[in-house]
Amino acid sequence: MNSHFFKPKKIETAGNLILLPFFPQREYLKKIEEGSIKKRSILGSVMYSYSDYDVLYGFLGYSNLLTLLEFISMIREKNIYFLGTAGSLNPDMNKPEVLNVKKVFPGSIFKYFTDKKFLNLKNSDIPGMRNANGISIDLIQREDPLWYEGVKEMDVDVVEMEIFPLCWYMKKEVTANIVVSDIVSESGITSLNRKQIAEESVRGFEYILESIK
Repeated sequence: MNSHFFKPKKIETAGNLILLPFFPQREYLKKIEEGSIKKRSILGSVMYSYSDYDVLYGFLGYSNLLTLLEFISMIREKNIYFLGTAGSLNPDMNKPEVLNVKKVFPGSIFKYFTDKKFLNLKNSDIPGMRNANGISIDLIQREDPLWYEGVKEMDVDVVEMEIFPLCWYMKKEVTANIVVSDIVSESGITSLNRKQIAEESVRGFEYILESIK
């Protein structure tokens, strides 16, 4: 008998799903809510529905995200667009900026998810947007200078918490854009300008809408 304990009622959505763990521009987020044709609450997160896309907003970490995705009908047939934030490991990426993640490496516990060294993502093909390679870990605050020295030798530009497990779960390439929100160095984590992060987040969201059109 093939059965699962977790059998949530599936939610029908459009063919495009935008994932927003956090969105710092509150006025723009209000516009997203007010423009939607339907608003639903899912385990503390919110889904805003439009005719050709849905926005899943407000989740923390990969375990919360993957649980939420189990509520969506035929999830692996959707076009997935992720927009989050990340810490920069690349000295040339030292200010708030929207980046397209080209490939992502597993770090921390994600090394046990698969034997692949990295997973590829879709290219946004947006003029002026730079590509970056990322590494996903479950919690950067518990890493130490030894971790930093090791990751510095890898071909990675940014560190974040959701993209690798998302790609692993979907079993296909997704589109992931991130906004540089912090600088990660051997001396610790330095936060960047909040206003600029909010502005770049809006840019990133509008880039995604253009891609969907």
